[in-house]
Amino acid sequence: MATQAIDGAALRQMVNLARKQSISFAFCPGSKNDDVLLLDKRQPAAGLAKDAKKIGSSPKTAFGRMRADAKTIQLECESALPNLAKSIRKYLKDNGVSTEVQLVDGIAPASEPEEDSPATQEASAAREPKPEVDKAAQRALSTQLKDALMTAARAGPVAQRLAAAAAKQIAAQIKRNELEAATESLSELAGRIRDTRATPAEQPAPEQAAPDLASARRDWAQARKSAAGDVRALVAGVAKATGDSEGLSHAQREIAKLVQPIRQLDTRLETLLAQIEKAGSAAERQKLTKAAQRQIGSHVGLMNTAFFKAVDQSGFADTNIRATVLGSLRKVNKVIGA
Repeated sequence: MATQAIDGAALRQMVNLARKQSISFAFCPGSKNDDVLLLDKRQPAAGLAKDAKKIGSSPKTAFGRMRADAKTIQLECESALPNLAKSIRKYLKDNGVSTEVQLVDGIAPASEPEEDSPATQEASAAREPKPEVDKAAQRALSTQLKDALMTAARAGPVAQRLAAAAAKQIAAQIKRNELEAATESLSELAGRIRDTRATPAEQPAPEQAAPDLASARRDWAQARKSAAGDVRALVAGVAKATGDSEGLSHAQREIAKLVQPIRQLDTRLETLLAQIEKAGSAAERQKLTKAAQRQIGSHVGLMNTAFFKAVDQSGFADTNIRATVLGSLRKVNKVIGA
């Protein structure tokens, strides 16, 4: 789920994705250059609009589907606003994306209906496309559920009962492709299992020192940098091994395609950790922490794909991508979950 306005490199990446497939968008105009644009390839646009309202400074939102070609971004609106194309074009330009923006088959600007009315909910549900099933993420979450059950078994009978009660619900969420809900449920279960293992003497003091978020953020930035360096070494190793071999001239191009997923390890998690450090209230910190945990779950799922499980044994270069990334993510998760 998108929880913050998208900008910079992440924005350019999503615009490139929109050239391959349509994605959801939500836009909330601001009063003083604080517009909010949210983009997501899975979340329905109506749900994305609710997130935009929460973090924006205006009650008005426009939302729908976005697609793009080399020169133009097209917006198919479920709810539009006056001057929407101009406003989004300016937002994109301010973030280094110069392109035309057009409304296609959209609806006329209108005041937004009450969100809680039954008619609105039914109409919204009818419009929202079904999200794509992410099989890799489902498998990753299923693995995490198995790990949680094993941890509970080692923790004792109380933890076992907790895990058994939660496992059926989490498995059903995974099967229904409710990946965000399953990630949150797994995080909650892990915390409850930890609580059963702590003795009264081990419980944290009421005035506990703040977790070292800055250290975790620096560690994650270094892990991303190290993983990117290993990818470059892998590509160079393939080039060296196949450069003089007849019939293998395509190998370098193919390996370059395979390592594209490493770009998903972007700066979003670093940004969330920085925001957690500056959070002004417990409620704000909890909201940002859940967003960071969802981002961690997404990265763990990526590392549990077949490619990243095998890449460090390729033989073309000495790499340690998966262990580096997962080790750093465990540290970050431990800090924000403390």
